[in-house]
Amino acid sequence: LAASVLFSISAISIPIIFRNNLPPVIPLFYGLAEGENQLVNPLFLTIPAGLGLLIILINTLLSTIISNNFIKRSLILSSFAVSLLVFITTVKILLLVGSF
Repeated sequence: LAASVLFSISAISIPIIFRNNLPPVIPLFYGLAEGENQLVNPLFLTIPAGLGLLIILINTLLSTIISNNFIKRSLILSSFAVSLLVFITTVKILLLVGSF
């Protein structure tokens, strides 16, 4: 659980720290049609990590309610997977468009 929160907080803080090294718009919404619809302000990179934190919170609350150990572990593991994937995605986008 602590690692999940750490990954999510890191994914939130990295775009804020390096915002001066990023262009004015970056691609985030890859599911939309090509063009300006995919581009957003660099601070919007905090949205996926914020949603990851919300998922961690929901899964943690559910795991305290549920008594089945397998489901508890599955919820915690899925929280970790979500936060790790959000962190990797954020870092890859930053490395793709940033000037470091």
